Amino acid sequence: MQRLLYLHIPKTGGVAFRSVIENAVNAQKILHVKNPADLTSYKPAELECFDFIHGHLNINQTANAGNFKKITSLRHPVERCISTYSFWRSQDPNHGQWIAKGIARIRAAQKLSLEELISLDDLTISGPFSNHQTRLLSGAHEQETRLNSGHLQRAIKTLQSIDFFALNSKLDASIDMLCFKFGLFRPATVQIVNSSTHPEQISQSTRSMLEEMNSLDFQLLEWAHINFYRQSI
Repeated sequence: MQRLLYLHIPKTGGVAFRSVIENAVNAQKILHVKNPADLTSYKPAELECFDFIHGHLNINQTANAGNFKKITSLRHPVERCISTYSFWRSQDPNHGQWIAKGIARIRAAQKLSLEELISLDDLTISGPFSNHQTRLLSGAHEQETRLNSGHLQRAIKTLQSIDFFALNSKLDASIDMLCFKFGLFRPATVQIVNSSTHPEQISQSTRSMLEEMNSLDFQLLEWAHINFYRQSI
């Protein structure tokens, strides 16, 4: 099997795609990167003992994994944001898995409405609701507050250069293509986990704010839809 690296953009159906790959890999050969910055501390030779790496990674944080085939997945920006908010609200901030940033996000989501949350000046909390897919795929730093068309073009170049990108809206087709391209077993059914929906109706004003905040992500997704079936398999 080829070595794979999954650049997991949060709430894009990543656990479903990841599970297909994990079924084909020895558990001891999987590296789950909990803190994205940690991957940059590995030397390329140290990564050779792994067959699959995954985490919520910025494309620039994967530079030392040049021998890995890189894949990612995308989702409708507003759906992704609502799912992110609902996921944060459902979590226990006292669970040992969370680092300080995750704890702050969970507590804020449990206290604030979605509209209040995305309006915060604290980008540690509100940042994932503004062109987050473009941010991770362009290599933009968390502190870069204003993304522009240059970031969009860099994100598109990433999709053009990586080995495969999946679409949450085309889950079955994405899994079919993923398995065919990398010689993976295609399970009859794929378990959808970590799925969450907001328990209340999202107001039109909140949706309009999210649409405006994710204008680059909408353009990125449009490009991905046009080119999805043009990927080389």
